[in-house]
Amino acid sequence: MAIFGQGVMGLAVTQLARLNGATVIAVDTMPRRLALVQELGAEYTLDANAFDAAQAIKALTNHRGADVSIEITGAYNALQSAVRAAAYNSRVVVAGFFQGDGRGVFLGEEFHHNRIQIIASQISGSAPRLAYRWDRLRLNQTIMQLQAQGRLKLTCLISHTFEAQQAAQALRLLDEHTADVVQVVLEF
Repeated sequence: MAIFGQGVMGLAVTQLARLNGATVIAVDTMPRRLALVQELGAEYTLDANAFDAAQAIKALTNHRGADVSIEITGAYNALQSAVRAAAYNSRVVVAGFFQGDGRGVFLGEEFHHNRIQIIASQISGSAPRLAYRWDRLRLNQTIMQLQAQGRLKLTCLISHTFEAQQAAQALRLLDEHTADVVQVVLEF
């Protein structure tokens, strides 16, 4: 499984994939996040600024590609790489939000002929076809249980904490030092 984007959601998804037995190839552009995801169990980490992630994933999988690619960045180049990294007849889950037209994916060669299934995912809840099994309550209970058992590590994702009165400083940090931040928490 290739997971593009190791922000808070990507780091959580990587851990959940590992808990379900997946071999994870984690892709990001920020060294701090790549180091953290390795600590959290990703077998491979790829810096998308250093190499072509799709080609590297193909090489790591004996040119087969990822059985599942998950894109959580909202960046077109990550979506393009997720499609290119996918194995024949596999899935690309798109959790990042994109505006405008899709750019840079060759629909014939990379999508149609490779039989890629693209699935849109939203943070707002469960997929409608799974709602009878995975409603919001069950999702929340499962996450809380995994956290309480120490199997899902979420507190280590908090890189900075500020008092609520320091919100402007926290936003400035997010804006000016993105590579140093994983998750900012405001305390009230």
